[in-house]
Amino acid sequence: MITVALASLIFGRSAVENLGFIRLVAPVSVLLLLPAIAGVGVAIACDNTARLPLPDPVRTRASRAAWVLGWTLLAVLVVNLGRFGSEASSVGANTRNVLLHTAAGLAVVWLGYPRVAWLPPFGYTIACMLFGYPRHQLGYDWWAVVMQDRVTIGQAVTVGVLYAAAVLAFVFAPPGSAFRHLVLRS
Repeated sequence: MITVALASLIFGRSAVENLGFIRLVAPVSVLLLLPAIAGVGVAIACDNTARLPLPDPVRTRASRAAWVLGWTLLAVLVVNLGRFGSEASSVGANTRNVLLHTAAGLAVVWLGYPRVAWLPPFGYTIACMLFGYPRHQLGYDWWAVVMQDRVTIGQAVTVGVLYAAAVLAFVFAPPGSAFRHLVLRS
C-alpha cells in the first residue's frame, strides 16, 4: 500500500497513452490503473497462509469482515491520494476500480489460489486496455468499466454487489472451511 500511495502521489497527474508498442485509443489516467495493484494487495493481505483448522465463532467472522473492509478502505485512500489537485479521474471511479479488483482477487484467494490472485485483475485490465473500445470511436465499451473516468449508477451497483458477494463468501466460508469445500464439490 505504501508503494501504491507513493505512485499515486508521484504519477497522479499522469496518463498512459501506450501499452508497449500498442497505442491506446484514449489516454488512461494512472489513477485508474493503480487500483489493480491495490486490489490485489487487499486480497493477498486477506490470505491465511497457515491454513490451520480453527473454530469459526461469530467473533472471528466479525474480525475477518473488519480485516477485509479495513484493507479495502486503506486501498481506496492510498489510490485517491494523487487525486487531490488533479482532474485526472473521479474519486468514485478510483473507488469503483479498487472494489472491482479487490472482489476479483478476493474470489481467487477464497478459491484457494492466493499465488495467482493478481491474474484476474491484471488480465481484465489489460483486456480492457487492448480491446475495450468501440471501433472508430473515442472512449471505452460498457464492459471496460475500469478505463472509464466517471461512474454510473449501474456500475456502482454492479461492482458493489460483486464486492459484497466476495466479502461475504470470504467472511462466512473462509478458505479451508468445511462449508466452502461442500459448496465447491457440489
